[in-house]
Amino acid sequence: MAAQVWPLLAFLSLLLAAALAYLARSGDHVPAEMAWGLFKPATLGLVASFALHESAHAIVLKRIRSVTHIAIDRTAWRTSVIPEGTMTARQMAGVALVGPCSCVIVGSLLWLPDLDRPLAWWHLAHAVFLLPCFGDGRALRHSLRTARKQQPGSSGP
Repeated sequence: MAAQVWPLLAFLSLLLAAALAYLARSGDHVPAEMAWGLFKPATLGLVASFALHESAHAIVLKRIRSVTHIAIDRTAWRTSVIPEGTMTARQMAGVALVGPCSCVIVGSLLWLPDLDRPLAWWHLAHAVFLLPCFGDGRALRHSLRTARKQQPGSSGP
């Protein structure tokens, strides 16, 4: 994930370093606070939450013996893990749920004791990936349809 957004992280790191150097020289803390205000959500919010999301998928996929390979698909707007092999409907649902749910759990842990509400929102927002317009939501919907078809006495869709 960091490899995909390294230009943003490099720019924000340089900005933060320059602001900290200015703080050390002048004592003016405002530029450092502004730079941290950009750096923190980009690293701990955006990059860390997506790294957690995709890592959770990969960890669960590695435990499924019928998954023979896990590929990483990267585009300008997203990073996804793509399993090769077979999975049951239940396994598909578990893999689809674990990415967003891991972020929601972390977001809840940040929210409940009021540790860091803005950072909590970055993680809680991953719940939207369970909507059918996103990959996790499509996979979840597919697994539920497959499970319904496999039930005895099921008449299909």
